[in-house]
Amino acid sequence: MTFRPRALTLALAASLLLPLGASSATAASPKPGATCSKSGQTVRMNAMVYTCVKSGRKLVWSKGVPEKKTPLPGNGQPGNGQPGNGQPGNGQAGNGQPGNGQPGNGQPGNGQPGNGQPTQQQSMPSDTQFLYMKSIGMSCSTNGVFGYTGGMLAICKSNVVKYALPTDIPPAPAGGYKTRPSWYPTLAQQVGMTSEPTCAPSTIKFTSPVVPIAQMVASIPYGMMIGGHVTPIDHGYLGVSSLGKPEATRTDADYISVSSPAAGTITSVQNLGIPTSIRVTIEHGCNVSTVYMVLNRLSGVLAPYAEELKANNASKSLSIPVKAGEEFGRQRDNMIDFNVWDGTQWLSGFENPYAYVNGEAWKPFTADPLPFFTPELRTAIEANMQKITSPRFGKIDYDVRGTASGNWFIDGTIGYNGHFVSEYTSASTELPGGPPQGKSEYSWSHLAIAPHEVDGSKWIFSTGWWNNASGDAKQVMMNIESGKPSPDKLTVASGLVTYQLTQFTQVEPAGSPARTPGSSAPYAVGYTLGAGMPSGVVALQVNSDGSLNVEINTTMTQASQFTAFTSAKRTYRR
Repeated sequence: MTFRPRALTLALAASLLLPLGASSATAASPKPGATCSKSGQTVRMNAMVYTCVKSGRKLVWSKGVPEKKTPLPGNGQPGNGQPGNGQPGNGQAGNGQPGNGQPGNGQPGNGQPGNGQPTQQQSMPSDTQFLYMKSIGMSCSTNGVFGYTGGMLAICKSNVVKYALPTDIPPAPAGGYKTRPSWYPTLAQQVGMTSEPTCAPSTIKFTSPVVPIAQMVASIPYGMMIGGHVTPIDHGYLGVSSLGKPEATRTDADYISVSSPAAGTITSVQNLGIPTSIRVTIEHGCNVSTVYMVLNRLSGVLAPYAEELKANNASKSLSIPVKAGEEFGRQRDNMIDFNVWDGTQWLSGFENPYAYVNGEAWKPFTADPLPFFTPELRTAIEANMQKITSPRFGKIDYDVRGTASGNWFIDGTIGYNGHFVSEYTSASTELPGGPPQGKSEYSWSHLAIAPHEVDGSKWIFSTGWWNNASGDAKQVMMNIESGKPSPDKLTVASGLVTYQLTQFTQVEPAGSPARTPGSSAPYAVGYTLGAGMPSGVVALQVNSDGSLNVEINTTMTQASQFTAFTSAKRTYRR
């Protein structure tokens, strides 16, 4: 068996997990030339898109560009070729399929782009069902209607758009949210569509691998908790064979092709802070999208944008058809982040979805990619997933009502974005994004108590506040001694329960190949966790109101040393 230190995992994953770009992030109502707080932020307002850019030594709002309207995605079938304007049909591609340019009225058709539905623009609906194109402080016509603005949930109150507070959310159903609640923005609404796709996601088939199977190696599933990514991560990491070579010896010949698994349209490209860390989004129609992050190079259909996207935090909205198997990037020096969104599904393991709508609203739509692939590809990809138990591509929603299991946020905060509810209570304009004042990370307020992403028999205690209230994220393993409940069995009746916290190591299966010095190859398929040195103890108590009391003590090494809560106790809520 091969033992590898936790520090190696941290170094590997930290190079992969750059923060997601702040597209549509919370920001003040932008005025061209006015200062802004975070490079790369974008805000949509009054049919314009404004970007926070660097000008000299300052960050300022750009002059804005017209927002591109998004047509209704289809199922990748040929367009219907709207009838004759007297000109030959041009058969523009839609989702990788050509329009058929059918003749109309005896004249050649104009071959409008096809994506499985006619690509006519939808008229902007009124705000009687959803607050379209609205910002905080604007007028609205129907009280009680929700919307989505600047990465935050909004509501019409007294005919004014205001931030939606926890008290504005209807009571949750007794069994939790098994489907999307009506107040939660759909995936289509989050990306700016004004109508919902009507075709089924099951009609979208992934017929090509993201990276060539022959060059794919051990891959990390959904659900990893590491560094500032305190709660289980909503994307996996596909391993590539170039990582097995020492970094100093890699050449251009070691870059590996990254391609679209199905026909679709590339809708956005963004530099995540350095030229070799790029984010790409592909919409495949029928409410299905794929997202790729920390992509090292743009190539193929995106090669023309490589120079333009070298600027830090540069982003571009696009509409580029791509076919299944068509290359758009290349990878060499890290794993490729990959996830799928399915706007028709709903992860029911988030007890309070309101916590995510104000930060990363797409999370409940995170879908297992494997069922989308053809059976042959699915089998090949599964063989490379580090997790050998079901679900092979991992899981991110571990909330178990009435227990300590799952995700938590400091009492009084609005959820995922780390800000306090009080900041939004009387806001009359959009508030700036970024971490709360005095905090180093948005995740300072996060807590996750969940199974490890690969070795599900071990529980991880992941916190954004270890010793420093400003944020000092840490992940440790819980030593669940005999007679003590696992977190998913720890209830009000359990009372105060203490656990020893330990560092941990990855133990690879016997016969795993030795690591080449200087390489960054991922851990082998099927590795397990081994306990390391004690890091402290934690006391947990589930309260009758659904909250969780937590106290971390880093001076103790044995759970038996902790006997009662002190003033260091914190209270978390879902």
